[in-house]
Amino acid sequence: MSDPAVPASHPNTSVHSLLLAIRRHWKFVAAMAVGTAVLTAAVVLLLPRRYTSDTSFQAESNLPSSLSGSLAGLASQFGALQMMQQSNPQFFADLITSNTVIARVASGQYPVGTDTLSLAAIYGYDKKSPPLRQESTARRLRKAILVKPNPRTGVINFSIEAASPGLARALVESTLVALNEANIALRQSRASAEAGFAANQADAARTELNQAEDALTNFYNRNRQIENSASLRTVESRLRRAVDVAQNIYTQLRLQQEQAAIQAVRNTPVITTIDQASLPNKPTFPKRRVSVVVGFLAGLSLAVGWLALKGEGRTLPQSTS
Repeated sequence: MSDPAVPASHPNTSVHSLLLAIRRHWKFVAAMAVGTAVLTAAVVLLLPRRYTSDTSFQAESNLPSSLSGSLAGLASQFGALQMMQQSNPQFFADLITSNTVIARVASGQYPVGTDTLSLAAIYGYDKKSPPLRQESTARRLRKAILVKPNPRTGVINFSIEAASPGLARALVESTLVALNEANIALRQSRASAEAGFAANQADAARTELNQAEDALTNFYNRNRQIENSASLRTVESRLRRAVDVAQNIYTQLRLQQEQAAIQAVRNTPVITTIDQASLPNKPTFPKRRVSVVVGFLAGLSLAVGWLALKGEGRTLPQSTS
């Protein structure tokens, strides 16, 4: 009794049949793959080019105190001030795409060939109403920005995509300037509020210090001899401690007030540029070679899939060698 025949649906038979179909109709498969690749290349040529400029910077990791030597020594002694102010890279990364920075960059003028145009005109939004123009420009600019903060090193990398190399670099440089200005304004506003609060608290602490000192003075005026009285010495110690505590509190608040007042007018840069904004030489979009290869593979897959669905390509004429 002979062995049963291998069913037609067996995987090895199906693969073998498909390979035979590809071999018989190789011209159709090649035409599909090459045709799709050519069509993809034509579409890619019609797409607008995009260029990306990038830069990296580091926000100040610490902020040294601007107090004089004697005051800084007192602050260190009393523990009144946080002498170093830590900066969070994620804060600066979020600030880059904030409305404050985006609005400043979007309102600038940028080179386009030999002309200088607004970003709204470059994006083609100059015919819209002012509110809609600003909103559309800001939205498109925000989408063109890519930010990558590194919490471990404190370095922030960001890039902007634009229609020309010069525009991309100009947008990156403008963003750095706007970022620094926005952060300085935030720092000054916060420091000004802290200075006002510290001043009010210092005034109240000064009043309490005066009261404690007056109480100690009145005690000495009423009690000329206290060495032989244990109860009077106890009262003196309590009054002296009250004066010392009030004096320490007042000194700390005055130091905080001075430090905040200095920060309220400080306008030095808060970021250090590591890599200057680059001028891109090649477009980052579209990627022509990758697109053509993907188109070729897509055409090849379509042709093979067609043959597989039709069953060895019986509906197609066989290629003649």
